Formats: sequence, structure tokens, C-alpha cells
Amino acid sequence: MKSAITLFLACLFCGAFHTVAAEPTFTVEPANDWTALLDRTDGWIAGDGIFSYGMEGNSQQGSLCEQSKTIFTFSDSLFGGVHPDGSYKSGLVMTNHAVAVLTGNKPDQNKIQFFHNINAEGRVANLFDRNYWILDGIVIDSVMYTTGIVVDLSTWDITGTWMFEMPIREEQLQFSETKTKPVALFDKQGLYEVLFGIGICDQGDDIYVYGFRDKKGELFYRRQLVVAKVSRSMFGDISAWRFWSGNRWSESIADCNRDEAALTEAISNELSVTQMVGGRYDGKFVLVYTEGCVGPKLNFAVADKPNGKFSETTTFYECPEPKLFDKEIKENYGQNAIVYTYNAKAHPRLSKPGELLVSYNLNTMGLKEGSIFAEKKYYFPRFVLLKLP
Repeated sequence: MKSAITLFLACLFCGAFHTVAAEPTFTVEPANDWTALLDRTDGWIAGDGIFSYGMEGNSQQGSLCEQSKTIFTFSDSLFGGVHPDGSYKSGLVMTNHAVAVLTGNKPDQNKIQFFHNINAEGRVANLFDRNYWILDGIVIDSVMYTTGIVVDLSTWDITGTWMFEMPIREEQLQFSETKTKPVALFDKQGLYEVLFGIGICDQGDDIYVYGFRDKKGELFYRRQLVVAKVSRSMFGDISAWRFWSGNRWSESIADCNRDEAALTEAISNELSVTQMVGGRYDGKFVLVYTEGCVGPKLNFAVADKPNGKFSETTTFYECPEPKLFDKEIKENYGQNAIVYTYNAKAHPRLSKPGELLVSYNLNTMGLKEGSIFAEKKYYFPRFVLLKLP
């Protein structure tokens, strides 16, 4: 299913394993109510690349209230319908991205609205002007900022990074007024490349934007975490961003394309860093990601500051779906068919003090010839609740 993003993740963003910390200092459980929010049978019915942040400008932990509006962005998304048995109805459309807005502080399907574009043929289409995969975002002074990448699907090379600026008026996103511009958030030096935008940590006056450093062509390279910062008032001006070199903040993105700049390794290509409120890590920064990008293990690590070295990794959850669905998907879609999970991240906006609501993506690959898509249950985000008392 969805061969483009499958190959992109499996080949470009595969990684290795961390050593697991010995002492568990947490509990974790499925967050079925949040999973149910995106278990839909009409309109937007599937997607990955999920990020969330506050429309009023506050994305910090515990900021959700009854009057809140939370923006969700997705990358590859399916629009259409689902039969009662979970199979897709005819007429499916896949877009490269989509946006939703949830009203309130509870995962209520009646209070989330999805947005897409309509093309000249009257079919669902991308909201924005290219086939972007959307990364993390933030709202500042009633403007939604987010970044995205464009990939050459013949080579799987990143061809550009872009920034979107969308005004918000009367609690409504003004999609028709969106401005897009290319930005220098990607740097390549020989086989090594860095990309920024895969996670944002809002620190009030300063915004920290995380990225990965990868080695093209090395399948099991232990992808490294790097970071940039920018003042809140200058977020939209990339020339004001500063990149952590390992010992100083630099004006040049090239200065973080080195081993010394790495805060940890073996990360995924989408993740989160949250300054915790409450619990054992109160005030510290907790990184959440999928071990190696593609795989069942969800990890967290801790740092004292947003550009600090992260601690030894703790695996806090193993996604059950790859094993749970393995037999049936092979029986129905061929012996090469598999279910896999990827790109876990926390949603601080949706998390209570001392806890992190964490999503991960579910997808398939290796389906038998003629099967473009599998069933609904194999492709939409799941949530778990990580408690760090």
C-alpha cells in the first residue's frame, strides 16, 4: 500500500537499534479514545505524518481546554468511504497532505473537521501547490507556520524544503491566502544530509526546531538528531535561524552537518521533543520516536536542555499490529505482504501534566500484484498514553 511513502521510509529512513535502559520508570496503555477519533469511514479515512498544535498559539503541555482549537496536519491521506466489513469503497483518492481542526479538549469525531482542495474535475486534491509531505508546525500571532518537503519519486532524493504561512481569522484557517516559499532547511555534503522541521519544541520566546542527519545510501545508518533555534518573532525568516554545531549556535546550516552536532542517534524521521510539566521529568525535555524509524519499538530519552545530549534510550511500548495482523494479511494479500509501524511522536498539546499522548503510524507493503490498497484497519494512526509519574 502506498508504495511511494513505503519505499521512502524503508530505504531512505531506516535505522538501527539503541541499547534499552534497564529500569522502567513509566506505565503505558492504549489510548483507544484518541485512536477512535481517526477511525473514520467517510471523507478523510486514512493518513500518516500526523502532527498537532494549538490554533491560538499555545502548543505546550497541558494547554488544552474546552474552548481550544487544535490543528492536525497529515501527509499521504486517503479520502473516500469504507464498507462495514472494513474494505474500501470504490473511488478512493489519495492526497499528499491534509489538515484537520479539533474543537474542544476531548477526542470527539463530531468536533473534528477535515480540509482538502477540489480540482477542476471535482475530485479531492492537495490543499497546497505541490506534492508536499508536511512536517511539524506552530501558530504565531494568528499565522500558522509549517514546513514540508518535496521528493523526486524516481530517485527518492529531497528536491526542496518549503515553508507555509497561513493566516487565521475568527478561528478559521484561511487556506486561499496561504503563502509558500522555498527555504534553506536542507543541506547536503557528500553522502551526508540534514533536514529540519521533523519536530518543534515551543519555548515561548525561543522556538527549537529539530532535524535529522542521515547518510544517503547506507541502509542501517544510525540517523542523528540535530537542532536549530529561532526567536518567536522571527520564525518565518530562515536567515534568523541558528543551527547547533555541537558547541555553538551558527548562522550556517552546514555547521550542524557533522557528528559533533548530534544530540542522539538511531532516531526516526518524524518525532517530538517536549518540555515536561509535572511528573518525574518535570522541566526536562523528553524525546519520543520510533526506534530506527520503521519498527515496533517506541522509545523515549531525556535531556536537561533543548540542545543537550539525550540520555540512554528507554523502549516504552512495542506496537502489536505487525505480529497481530501478519497471518491474515499474508493470507489475503500474498506471502510478501507485511504490516509495519513508524514515526511515533508525542502530542504535548493533547497531553496532561506528567503524561504524553503518543501516536504512531500503521501501513502495509509487499501486497500482491493488483492490490493497490489493503483494508482500512491497516492504515490510520494509533495512540498510546505514556505516563511518567
